[in-house]
Amino acid sequence: MFKRVPGTKDVLPDEAGQWQAIEAASRDTFSLYNYHEIRTPVIEEAALFNRTLGLTAEIVQKQMFLIHNQQDVYVLRPEGTASIARSYLENNLDKTSGFIKLYYIGPMFRLERPQKGRLRQFHHIGCEAIGSQEAILDIEVISLAARLLKNFAVSDYKIKINSLGCPKDKQTLSLNLKQGLQKEKQNLCADCQLRLENNILRILDCKNESCQKIVKTLALSNTHLCPDCLDHFKEVTDGLSSLNIAFDVEPQLVRGLDYYNRTVFEFTHSNLGSQDAIGAGGRYNNLIKELGGPDIGGIGFAFGMERLLLASKITGEKPLSRMVYLITLGKTAKNAGIKILNQLRLSGIPSDMDYLNRSLKAAMRAANDSGARYVLILGEDELKKNVISLRDMSNSTQREINIEELTEELKC
Repeated sequence: MFKRVPGTKDVLPDEAGQWQAIEAASRDTFSLYNYHEIRTPVIEEAALFNRTLGLTAEIVQKQMFLIHNQQDVYVLRPEGTASIARSYLENNLDKTSGFIKLYYIGPMFRLERPQKGRLRQFHHIGCEAIGSQEAILDIEVISLAARLLKNFAVSDYKIKINSLGCPKDKQTLSLNLKQGLQKEKQNLCADCQLRLENNILRILDCKNESCQKIVKTLALSNTHLCPDCLDHFKEVTDGLSSLNIAFDVEPQLVRGLDYYNRTVFEFTHSNLGSQDAIGAGGRYNNLIKELGGPDIGGIGFAFGMERLLLASKITGEKPLSRMVYLITLGKTAKNAGIKILNQLRLSGIPSDMDYLNRSLKAAMRAANDSGARYVLILGEDELKKNVISLRDMSNSTQREINIEELTEELKC
């Protein structure tokens, strides 16, 4: 017997309702902020992520699903931002739309150890606003993320926020960190000893307890920020406060991808254990230019669907069913039933029937299990009288009605 690939998950029918509820809430909320859906391929050139995420990023070094096809190397996309930036430029959206707000829902892939809320095929709900460097856009994007969580019925989350500053500021921060951490090199975990040379900012969000203790001794602040970046960050925090959005400034908060600068943020939830992030994002003011486009800003975020499901109180319960279940008794009734079923569906009435030639008692059990509101029973006797038996499952009443009047009766 074949089994699913480790790190993947089957979403079964009894779970799909919760997924659909979150997806529907996402689309409704994004539309309020005038975001438009974009769907990019799940397969991209590997070079796109090597260039945008940084060769020293752990995603690039350890977690990409590579596909070698003769001379080409492709990858199953590990995140959405780079794909959308590529699409933005390839489809000339910088020339036709300029500033644009996009959202996406879809699968991502990373070759990492599966754990609670983290899979090798996982799903992101995210957005990207491209074409502006204004702080007011940062405020809107973070407030949008908070609005989404409210509509997902997620409570008791925390928002962490920081500014990495411009590229020069990031370089200053990296040099300051190197000076502070070099003497502690032997006390860092093996991964952070490598990060000290190749990707020092990643040390700040290492989950190793000893590394966290060392980072806390650094007394980090925003002294690395230039005046422009400091003003930008103050405008963001003041704006969030004016909207009564609670947040904590976390100087050690970074994003492990090269394209991030200025504002970065993260949403965490205590129910998720040590890997407590349910979503994160930030600014990438140099990404579009790095890919050959104009010098414009961008900002976005993504929530992990699987992690949202662990924190969300959305049940995905369906409204009162309107399903009609048809039971036919005999071949003549079955042929007539096919036409009745077709007419109900053409009229927009959800309907199904027994396809297994079960006894009336067994077919009624199947109808009940399906959650049907009404059951139609059609046999030889009913056909002779041109009627059909209509049973209301909510109150166990049953009556005969004329077949020609059935559709209008069920519409009421």
